[in-house]
Amino acid sequence: MDQNLRRQDRGFTLVELMIVVAVIGVIASLAIPNYMRFTARTKRSEMLETISKIKLSFKNVADNSGTFVTGATAAAGATSGINPSVAVPVGTSTNWDTKAAGWGDFQFPPDGAVKMRYWYTMGPLVGGNVQDVTITVCGSFAGLGSSPAVCPPGMTGTANYRYDEVFHASGSSDPPTEFPAF
Repeated sequence: MDQNLRRQDRGFTLVELMIVVAVIGVIASLAIPNYMRFTARTKRSEMLETISKIKLSFKNVADNSGTFVTGATAAAGATSGINPSVAVPVGTSTNWDTKAAGWGDFQFPPDGAVKMRYWYTMGPLVGGNVQDVTITVCGSFAGLGSSPAVCPPGMTGTANYRYDEVFHASGSSDPPTEFPAF
């Protein structure tokens, strides 16, 4: 009987501890990538909110003037400045620059700091008006791996995500292209 009491006081065996560590390792290997993808989707949601603000601003301009071009936007066929500044590495939070080239008439700047970099390219003149604008975004998501996205020269940091969407003065959009796709 004395021997049975000692056996209960000994604790866990090495094999039992190794099994527990292995189970924790399997759970972590499943949970960490899912968490990274979840955080990437959250950042993407913030980006989509900012794009909807950009489209709303362009829609207001087009409804009021019949064209996307104003005195403070990029000219027909031209590209705006990258907002926020390219001097801050992609993925680093920084404030929106309301004075960046082509963003002077932007009515709804994002609240707080943003991690993505935004720019737009005006479409061609058609009948004296610009009816299309391509909105482009580059960013860095930890959960998407290391495949580089093609972003403009001069942008600091490594981007692994790019989003392009053509927005029309009618309020419609072409299906966006994303690399990598969500």
